[in-house]
Amino acid sequence: MRRILFLLLFPAFSYGQDTNSLNEVVVTDNRIETSVMESGRNVQVLTKKQIEALPVQNLNDLLQHVSGVDFRQRGAWGAQADVSLRGGTFDQTLILVNGIKVSDPQTGHHSMNLGIELSSIKQIEVIKGPAASRYGLNSFSGVINIITEPASDDQVSVSAATGQAYDSQLPNEFYGGYDARTTVHVGSKKSRHLLSGSRTQSTGYRPNTDLNRNTVMYQSITESSIGTFNVMGSFVSNAFGASGFYAFPIDSSSEEEVNTFLTAIQHTFTKGAFRLHSKVYSRKNFDTYTLFRKRPEVFQNVHRTDVEGAEVHGTYTYKVGTIGLGTEYRREAINSSNLGLWTRDNIGVFVENRLWLMKERLAINTGAYINVSSDFGTQILPSIELNYKINKRLALFGNAGQSFRVPTFTDLYYVGPTNVGNADLKPESSTNYEAGLKAKEGAHFIQLSGFYEDARDLIDWVRDSVSQPWQPQNYESVVTTGLEFNYELRVKQNIGNSLFSWDMARIGYTYLDMQAQSQGESISRYAISNLRNQLTFQTTFSYSNKLSLSLTSRYLDRPIYNSYWLVDSRIQYRVSNASFWLDCTNILDTQYIETANALMPGRWFRAGFEIVIK
Repeated sequence: MRRILFLLLFPAFSYGQDTNSLNEVVVTDNRIETSVMESGRNVQVLTKKQIEALPVQNLNDLLQHVSGVDFRQRGAWGAQADVSLRGGTFDQTLILVNGIKVSDPQTGHHSMNLGIELSSIKQIEVIKGPAASRYGLNSFSGVINIITEPASDDQVSVSAATGQAYDSQLPNEFYGGYDARTTVHVGSKKSRHLLSGSRTQSTGYRPNTDLNRNTVMYQSITESSIGTFNVMGSFVSNAFGASGFYAFPIDSSSEEEVNTFLTAIQHTFTKGAFRLHSKVYSRKNFDTYTLFRKRPEVFQNVHRTDVEGAEVHGTYTYKVGTIGLGTEYRREAINSSNLGLWTRDNIGVFVENRLWLMKERLAINTGAYINVSSDFGTQILPSIELNYKINKRLALFGNAGQSFRVPTFTDLYYVGPTNVGNADLKPESSTNYEAGLKAKEGAHFIQLSGFYEDARDLIDWVRDSVSQPWQPQNYESVVTTGLEFNYELRVKQNIGNSLFSWDMARIGYTYLDMQAQSQGESISRYAISNLRNQLTFQTTFSYSNKLSLSLTSRYLDRPIYNSYWLVDSRIQYRVSNASFWLDCTNILDTQYIETANALMPGRWFRAGFEIVIK
């Protein structure tokens, strides 16, 4: 009966089903790891196989295709982008790389400046909704954890791509670019190493949108008698024309260069029911923004942010559950020609307990995070998560909790011709509730949830008239109600007796209704630019396991912009140890803006190849 119900709901997918069940995906956590099906939260995971099928060439392009993720680019080829979840701003989503916090205290505009190549990604986990009790500071509207890992066998991959577009609607009708990447995986059974590097260059697609980007990343995972060590280091240099990014209309010739260094060492020790995980990390970011690139003496900002942190987490599994304890220290500093010299310290304590009751059908996860900030005092943030398994295929889940975010240094201290900070800002806070269900039948997986958020003292940049500069203010309240639906089908089955097969399909829909209180007549810069409706779809077909076609589509609807459709495709041919592909992005040639006043490209094409030597 359950299988019949799925076929009635999704008749287009009814033929050629795989009889194998979906592999259970485990969500990495600071303390207690949980499978997606057993989690009390709305979690979406993008696996390595799914990443390889999408028509994308960098991490920025990739995250646009994740349902429920509001990813707004200001330029193509990975120039600069903001990411948010559930109507939050780009400062309210915590970005992690292998569990390391990489969100930038100067501004969330830099949080995605990461030196990660797609070939090194194991999976991406999107935890939707506030997660302070589990991940700590600034996980206000959700968490995105990007997990990388060296391959299990020795190999070298080399890839290159070039692209060009024509758009008669833009002042600069032709633009192009190229990128080249190399990734090396070497080592022994107990010690694996990954080294990758890339270069991307584009001439731009409208005046002053050129890009020069270089990345290097190293990672090693070593098993020893005293535990497992995970060492990581990355560097990214990103220079780009920033027309329309921040100070429209006077920034038509502006440019920005962002250089980011990240280093981290993690250690995991397991003995019986006890597990201890520790990490230390350092992130340094150098940002130079020039308003008139040929006249830097008129207005130029030079910022340096330094972040150092350490965390220790321990868990003990007993008869009916697991208890976890953890503590973290994080120091944030900025030295800026515009914002000045500032430092602040945060100390956090985590407490978490997971109970299995009713013969392990009911899981109750309770937790709390206590944060002591040198600038904003003490916050205590509790949470509870529930998951009830009706049977092996169907589960109900729910969660409630509180979260907060401290202002960035830019929120507090920035001074410029079009933006002025506010040193009197208070931290944002929220109370959140969510309930939903998860269903799994064979190759099908469904996740449906509704949520409610009451956020207080939200920070938004506003002004009373267009002649005034933008300035951040705290609002009394913003109430958000929303609905999320995700469906996933993984099929590797011939269609009839042919050599054609349907490999994968994903559908996601998100609806948000945000009501701001006490906003008055001020003009808002961020608060009303959230996604109201988002629909995403991805599917892949293949022929004889060599030729494949991937199609993706997105519908985006915001209160302040026109709604629009985006459709992308990839044709890929695999032979032996090589693959060749052709992408067409924005097939419908849609004219659209994702954020600020940065008009995005129309239809464009890219072609490339990858060779893997083992």
